This record gives sequence, structure tokens and C-alpha cells, in this order.
Amino acid sequence: MLDRLIAKSPFAAVLTAALEESRRRGDRRLGTEHLLLGLLHDPGSALALGIGLADARAALDRLDRAALTALGIEVEGLRPAEVPPRHGKLTLGAFTSSARAVVNEAIRGTPRPRDPARLLRVLVDLAPPDPAAELLVELGADREAVRRRLDSAT
Repeated sequence: MLDRLIAKSPFAAVLTAALEESRRRGDRRLGTEHLLLGLLHDPGSALALGIGLADARAALDRLDRAALTALGIEVEGLRPAEVPPRHGKLTLGAFTSSARAVVNEAIRGTPRPRDPARLLRVLVDLAPPDPAAELLVELGADREAVRRRLDSAT
């Protein structure tokens, strides 16, 4: 269903990359943090963020380790398990409610719907404890600078 809605576009490429990032991490759902990682596959969004994909993945790993440590689970020395590839269509059921709301906001009521830059604008406006907002904080992203770069690109 979602693939028909967005067809073959840069926006669709970002959502597909986000789904692959979710699968790569072994997550069962696609959250806002995966949307942010998916945006880093888009050159314009990566430039606006001023962050590399490898750095974002490492930061998300640090946040996950910190969360597990807070629960009393020691993860030092553990290696990630091999995650078997899963295939299938991208559906709205794969999204967390927060990720679904972000995507809906990005495609609704704008002059340029389904633009990766619009998705990035929505994510940059999120506040902790949202996972994408926490990831931006961990990365030391300057949200105002990101907004200025997005404004200058349009």
C-alpha cells in the first residue's frame, strides 16, 4: 500500500533505506531513529545534517548500550547477532506510531510533499524522549543550523 502511495521517488528511497536500517539493527519496527538513518542515505539530507551515516549508527549503538546498562544488562564484549534478511513490502504496519505520525506530517499539506527535506524538517522539530531527537542530541546536531541549511537549499 505505502509503495503505491509514494511510488519511486527520493522520499520512497529514504523510507526504503530506513526500513533496511531497521532490519540491519535487528529491530522489528521502523522508528523515528531509523527514519533519521534513512535520511543519511540521501545526499541532500546528509549535507543539511552535517552528519555521516557511520557516525549516526555508532551514536545509536551508544544510546542502545546506555539504555541496556541502565537496566542492569552488561553488553561489553557482546557481538551483534547475525540478523537474517527479511524481505517484503514496506507497509504502514512496520512503522511505530511516532514514525507513522512523522511520515504523515511530512507528506501532508506542503507545497513539496514527499520531499526528503520535509521529512528532515519534521524530525528536527521533535523533542526528547523521541528516539530521533535523542540521536540528534547524542550527535551534537545543531538543529537551527540544519534548518538554515535546509532553507538555503530551497
